[in-house]
Amino acid sequence: MIERSFILKDEMGLHARPAAILMMKMLQVQSTVELLCNGNRADGKDVMSIMAMNTVAGDEVVFRIDGPDEAEAMKAVESVLAG
Repeated sequence: MIERSFILKDEMGLHARPAAILMMKMLQVQSTVELLCNGNRADGKDVMSIMAMNTVAGDEVVFRIDGPDEAEAMKAVESVLAG
């Protein structure tokens, strides 16, 4: 299992577009992907779960990834949040 935290830069947090992009990338990996923020938990493969976290800029989101391709999955998360 790997875990990494990110500070959201987008003013609207993980709103529809970035949440959908994130979900699409996570559906391509076998690992389980969990997001934790402000006491809330989301399934990284469920766009509604991600959007329901109601994140905003400045929030710290922890990604917890566990599985055979966890490193690849974390690189995908980094690519979404960096862009």
